[in-house]
Amino acid sequence: MPAPELRPDERALLDSLLRERGRDPGSFRIALQADGLVRLSGPRGTAFYPRDTWPTRFARHLDKAFFDAAVRPLPVRQPDTAPAAPF
Repeated sequence: MPAPELRPDERALLDSLLRERGRDPGSFRIALQADGLVRLSGPRGTAFYPRDTWPTRFARHLDKAFFDAAVRPLPVRQPDTAPAAPF
């Protein structure tokens, strides 16, 4: 029995969702599993969605930055220890 496949319009929808939200479609992978779930993998994780609702759920997760690469926090600036110059 052949593995289930996504329709071309589903792949196009994924690309559209990613581009609309400023993401690179090449950094995400989508696949339909044998159990019927859609598996989506991005730079920072993988999620599984029911086939009939994956677009709205995935879009919500994109908007919440669940798949974005972790951002390193900026270093905390240390206060100057030298005395202030007189005016």
